[in-house]
Amino acid sequence: MNQLGRYELKEMIGEGAMSQVYKAYDPVLQRTLAIKVLKPEFSEDKERLSFFLNEVHVSGKLNHHNIVQIFDVGSVDEVPFIVMEFVDCQSLDDWMKEQTDISLDKVTDIMTQLASALEYAHSKGIIHRDIKPSNILIETNGRVRLTDFGVAYLHEQTELDQTQTIVGTPFYMSPEQLAGGVPDSRSDLYSMGVVFYQLVFGTLPFEASSIRNLVDLIQKSEVDLTASKCPHAIKKVIRRLLHKKPTFRYSSAGELVKQLNAVSVELSTKDPKWSEKITSTWRYTAIVATALSTLLVALLAFTLNDLSTSLSEVLGSYGRMLVQQTKEQVDEALLLGDDLALGITVERLSNNDEIEYLYVTDHEGLIKASKQPDMMGKVYRPPLDLVRVEQAQNVNIFQLKRDEHGNRIYHLTSPILFNGKEIGAVVMGLSANSVADVWTRTAWALGLFILIACIMITAIVYYLCRFFTRQFSQLGQALQSLYVGNYYTRLHVDRIDEIGYAKRQFNELAEQMETFILESDPDFEEETLPETEIEESEDRTVVIRKTGDVK
Repeated sequence: MNQLGRYELKEMIGEGAMSQVYKAYDPVLQRTLAIKVLKPEFSEDKERLSFFLNEVHVSGKLNHHNIVQIFDVGSVDEVPFIVMEFVDCQSLDDWMKEQTDISLDKVTDIMTQLASALEYAHSKGIIHRDIKPSNILIETNGRVRLTDFGVAYLHEQTELDQTQTIVGTPFYMSPEQLAGGVPDSRSDLYSMGVVFYQLVFGTLPFEASSIRNLVDLIQKSEVDLTASKCPHAIKKVIRRLLHKKPTFRYSSAGELVKQLNAVSVELSTKDPKWSEKITSTWRYTAIVATALSTLLVALLAFTLNDLSTSLSEVLGSYGRMLVQQTKEQVDEALLLGDDLALGITVERLSNNDEIEYLYVTDHEGLIKASKQPDMMGKVYRPPLDLVRVEQAQNVNIFQLKRDEHGNRIYHLTSPILFNGKEIGAVVMGLSANSVADVWTRTAWALGLFILIACIMITAIVYYLCRFFTRQFSQLGQALQSLYVGNYYTRLHVDRIDEIGYAKRQFNELAEQMETFILESDPDFEEETLPETEIEESEDRTVVIRKTGDVK
């Protein structure tokens, strides 16, 4: 088909269950248009023809920047067509498939524009009845357009016209529509909530293998808003849009526009702190783990410092003992000038592996005996990097942090006295490596113990925090379910502690509220779908013919 009346058909740009959409050109007005043509097989179908022409009747009243405008209607060779504004765009359905990560700002902008279009349509008394992604268009510049008012109706239609059939796409239909009730503007808002949910969570709020199971889910199950870490403000809007009872939804699309504008401002101005991005379980666990780790590390530092002091005292006492023994065994030989006996004694004492070096000097500082033979006869000169540790029992103790071999040394000196007169001195280097090894092994053992203790206690705290968080979350969700009108909500009680008591109290409250509501509102019972025959089309828009009375 290349020509339709005066219009030149360029290419088919879309196809639905009942119609095809062509890009066309009007040579008279010299402009590009879009023409929707009813498929030939439906030209004799009065009901589908009625839906097709209904779009002209309804959309012809609308002139809004977020609604595709209708220009003309006609029929050529018994093929009805609608001439409308050409929009360089793609459906929201296709657009979502191409996106990998949709920002919340973009989602809010799309929903605000859509709500603006519905606000205008509702002000003209028009209910769309089939809000879904395939009926929402997005231009390349981000402008949103609402289209396909084929199943929409005007409030001036008779009640009989309104309730002969139930039409729409089940996944996006409100509970009252599925129950056979007359839809109003709040029914469109419910459908908007489904689209909103789909944009944020990437899936439909309710899905089932059959329409009847889907209807049951939509009418009785609560929507799950826990799978995404989106802001609470957005979840609040979605929860209200998807309320089972129309009276609890937004009163109008205009109210929704104001709410979405407020959410947009909040999203653009609020930069959540890093602590707000962490779940309560991890936050509390981190606090306890940090406090515990700080306490245990401080305790470890205190313990190791005390251990270091104690080991130093032990090493000092041991060194003083060795120095005193050396003095007692060399003083006579030094006094008599018996270098041979002095050397034998020093050599024997030097067999102790803990002694790094040992010198015996005379009163002039000459080394008379040494563990290192090459030092004999030299003038003793103390190392320059000595740090005094203590002086006790006529023994000076210094610390030489590292010798030329990298060993930790305790440097001890003590004068050799005879009748109160100094006749020489003992200089000893005592290895501190064994003490350092004891300190290191103890530090590693205590550190490992503290690490294991921290991990175990952190795991226990995490489990407890997660357990109580889940319990509170479960109770919170139950309260939310009660808030939205599901008075049949009950919590499973399998505990006899305070948590079980709280759950029992909730169940008693819910039971009392359900009893009160049933007594005050006999019509509160859940609405059920009447016996129906379901005819499903390719784009999942269905026509449900009622064969029984609607309760």
